[in-house]
Amino acid sequence: MTDSTELKRLIDIVKKLRDPQGGCPWDLAQTHDSIKRNLVEESAEFLDAVEDRDLPEMREELGDLLLQVLLHSQIAQDNGEFTLEDVCREEADKLVRRHPHVFGDQHTTDPDEALRFWNAAKRAEPGAQAQRKSVMDGVPRSMPALARCQKALSKAGSKGFEWPDIQYVLDKTQEEFAEVKEALAEGNRAHLKEELGDLLFIVANLCRWLNFEAEEVAHDAAKKFIHRFQTMETVAEQQGKSLDEATLDDWLAWWKEAKENE
Repeated sequence: MTDSTELKRLIDIVKKLRDPQGGCPWDLAQTHDSIKRNLVEESAEFLDAVEDRDLPEMREELGDLLLQVLLHSQIAQDNGEFTLEDVCREEADKLVRRHPHVFGDQHTTDPDEALRFWNAAKRAEPGAQAQRKSVMDGVPRSMPALARCQKALSKAGSKGFEWPDIQYVLDKTQEEFAEVKEALAEGNRAHLKEELGDLLFIVANLCRWLNFEAEEVAHDAAKKFIHRFQTMETVAEQQGKSLDEATLDDWLAWWKEAKENE
């Protein structure tokens, strides 16, 4: 079968699943809201496959992502909202419009300049300014938290709301950490939660100043911790010890060994 035939087959399968006459009761019961978190989960699984350089898994997870697009489009069509054709047409038009250096009379071989063309075309689109009353309107609410912090900071920075240099960011990080300790000492959990949020926010800004993605930095830290903990589990098993009965000295020794084994 050709690619287009397989795509049509998948579209027809999704349509059948949503058919009131003989379709799947579970699929028929779904709404945009009920499956919206699936898109986040499937995206995360695809990113894991990319990180693992697992091509078969990447292929499968891309299929799962495509299924989410098709399901939302079919639900919308069933509700009389829009169709998959509408989705494809609008995306195709947007890609052509925002690539004047490919489909128009502008030319470049520089990726940065290509991005500037994209942004300029985006700003020039009819209604682009009317749709957003604030610079922050372009920061999606459902982004991962650290990524959302960083995007909001970048949006503000693009308008001049920015520290003069990184030393100010470092000083602010120390200040926020001190405020966390003060809130912890006073025992007010609401205040403590707020100060912890401020600390995470300024750390995200520090990552931005250092040209790191805060989400990736946190992800790498979690990955390292998980790997070390799994190593500790192996060491404990080799020593015939139970994790539930481990002492602080056991944990410290296992952690040290896990770090040395990296």
